Parts: sequence; structure tokens; C-alpha cells
Amino acid sequence: MKHIDPILRQIVDAVSESGALAHLERIVGTRDPFDGYAGMEAAADFIAETLRGFGLHLEEERFRCDGRWYRNLIASHPGSFRDGQVLVVAHYDTVRNSPGADDNASGVAGLLEVAGALARHRFKHDLVFVAFALEEYGNPGSLYYVEQAKACGVTIAGVFNLEMIGYTGPTQTAPVGVQTPVEGDFIGVVGNRRSERLVSLFKETAAMVVPSLPVQALVVEGNGENGPLVRQSDHAPFWDAGYPAVMITDTAFLRNPHYHLPTDTLDTLNLAFLQQVAAATAASAALLAGLA
Repeated sequence: MKHIDPILRQIVDAVSESGALAHLERIVGTRDPFDGYAGMEAAADFIAETLRGFGLHLEEERFRCDGRWYRNLIASHPGSFRDGQVLVVAHYDTVRNSPGADDNASGVAGLLEVAGALARHRFKHDLVFVAFALEEYGNPGSLYYVEQAKACGVTIAGVFNLEMIGYTGPTQTAPVGVQTPVEGDFIGVVGNRRSERLVSLFKETAAMVVPSLPVQALVVEGNGENGPLVRQSDHAPFWDAGYPAVMITDTAFLRNPHYHLPTDTLDTLNLAFLQQVAAATAASAALLAGLA
């Protein structure tokens, strides 16, 4: 990391494997809204407690779905200009019968490491860290959040969605028409044309701060309607509302054989890889928000 801003260096160095592991140990477990409702609520409590512990202002945005209340956890770090938000987001729910280590405790652990690293510094623009509920069930959490943001006229400069960032494997498949390396050792960053600047920012920043991390970028037309796989997470409602957003992903079932299964456990994760992805995300969010 030669010739980079010393504050950016501090941010990257603050993202740690040990911190990610500590978060994962508290989050991994049944967290679906049916059999695992209590586990999901316990995870939400832990996330909220951790974000508050960083000195961030926390709001719980409650929404109703199928007769039950759920909550998005929103932690804010005000900037000096207040004229555009930078979001880092991840979902904390799982599907039935899966402890959800990669999907998506890995993303939440990354989110918490990013938030902790950035909360120590000042920025020109607001930073907002959001843990969404119910991504696995049609994105009602992020849909509700985006609806409120649009209704209030919120300006969003960019969204970094951490969607499974902890698994590497010897094999990698790809959607039809997309070429990828044979080995599943890279992180993917997916955006639409409106988000092309964010894709470039993440790729260039990763090359600067974690040069050993392979990054594969994909920019899709429209809002990804012709490739439904690229819409399968909480960035999609932001695309549909006209906000720039990227999905940062280890490519899920295109690589991870444990996807949505009881075997999606902590011992299958690559913590060094997760740390690198989170560090690249923290640095990208810092640069977009503008070091004060």
C-alpha cells in the first residue's frame, strides 16, 4: 500500500480477520423468519449493539410482512457537507435449515468491520450502514428502505452491497454469456450502467489497497432485467429507483456448493479473503464519501 493517504491506510489496517471472526461467531446460526425467528432477532440485537458500540447513531426501521414485524438496522455517520449519502449494506436473514455462514453472515461481518473502521474518521458526505431483513424472501426490507428514501428525496451517491464475501473454491461456473476465471478465488463487483463509476472505483481501490485480491467486474444493461442472477440481492431495489449501487459477491451458488444448505458453516469460509474484500470496500466507501 505505497503512496496512499495515511488515513486510508489506517482504515484498511483497521479491518481485521480476528474482528470478522468474532462477528461471525455471534451471527452464524439459524436466522430464517420462520423456524429461526428468535435467532434472527438475536442476530439483529448483536448487530445493533455492535454498531452503537462504534459510536454511530442507530435507528431501527420496522416494516410489516405477512403479519409480522421485521427491522432494518440503520447506523449513520454524519459528514460535513450532508449532501449525498454513501451506503454499505448487507442482509442478515437466512433460509430455513441453513446457518448461513457465507449467506450472509460473511456480508454482515464485513459490514461491521467496514463500519468500525470508518467510524473513527471524518468524511465530507454521510456514511450509512444498513443491515437488511428478509433479502431471502423478495427483498421487502431493502424495498421498504428505498421507498422511504425516495419519498424523503434522499440523495444517494452510491451503495456497496456485501452479498456473500467469504467463500473461495477450486472451481467456478458462470452465467451464460459471461466469462470468468476457472478458479473461484476472485471477488465479483456487479453494477448497471448508472453504477459504472462505482464498479471502477471498487476495482481500482482494491488494486491499490489489497493488490493480491483478484477482482472481476461486470456491468449490465438497464437494471439487469436480461440477467436475473445479477438482481438477486438488496442492490436491485436501488437500481430500480435510479440509485447507483453495486453487488460485491463471491458469486454464491456459482462457486459455493454449500449455498442454502445446512453445510454453509463457519469452517468453510476463507477469512483472509473476507478481510481483503471488507478492506477494499471500506477504502472504496471512504474515497466516495471524501476524507474530510
